[in-house]
Amino acid sequence: MTAPENPETKLPDLRFSSVRQPIILVADDEVMIRNLVTLLLQEEKYIVLSASDGQEGLELSRRYPGTIDLVITDVEMPRLNGMNLCAHLLEERPGIKVIVMSGTDMGEIVRQNVNLPFLPKPFDGEALLARVRAILCVPVKSPETSENNLHVTPSDRRPSLH
Repeated sequence: MTAPENPETKLPDLRFSSVRQPIILVADDEVMIRNLVTLLLQEEKYIVLSASDGQEGLELSRRYPGTIDLVITDVEMPRLNGMNLCAHLLEERPGIKVIVMSGTDMGEIVRQNVNLPFLPKPFDGEALLARVRAILCVPVKSPETSENNLHVTPSDRRPSLH
């Protein structure tokens, strides 16, 4: 039995919610990992927008009218990779927080370029949830007051500090 692909993702209707739950965008082309991450986050009462690749994640973000607090993305995906997805989201949604994950040894590459939260695959549920909680509790710095803003541009595909 195979895991279902993403059907047309429906955007959550939060008009009647009395408590604002964090909104997390998950983008991963591996169905099993995407579904597992989504399920783990939903069990913790996070609202999850799920995308099968970076392009779908970007389109979903553009359709979603509210705040997206965090994006969790695989680095290597078809159509639009995770770094380019992050570049677009950081430009379009200043203040969005990011976790990149990969099964390849991206840790060294990420560490050389920027202090970007990285989650190596495979990971267990507690490691994922601990990282999510830690990142969501860090206050967002405004561009005017931050000396070390993360800036990623789609054309260079690499993060840099400005």
